[in-house]
Amino acid sequence: MSGTKTRLLIKLVIGRALLDTAESGHRFELEEAGRGWTITVYGMSAADAAFIGDNIGQLNFFHFVTALDESAAIQKYWLYDLDEPLFRYDRATGTAVFELDSKVAYTNERV
Repeated sequence: MSGTKTRLLIKLVIGRALLDTAESGHRFELEEAGRGWTITVYGMSAADAAFIGDNIGQLNFFHFVTALDESAAIQKYWLYDLDEPLFRYDRATGTAVFELDSKVAYTNERV
């Protein structure tokens, strides 16, 4: 997205952040895919991937899009799966892939 910054936040449902790309610097991609949405995170450690995999049914995913013009509102999205996200991890490349079926825009005023 030209002229924007994006951020991915993966949290446990109890609120603990497991990944914040704004802090960690991990590169990620979010794409519309066959069953809904695919999130690919690059450079994830095996230990982090193992913890995430063990807790896959307890995760919330948040995607934030910020215009480079600071006066514009942040676009916020919650991604989730009605059942359980699909997850795979390639230890050789450090690439984690999540497949989710739902993406919903939200604002803090309505949450």
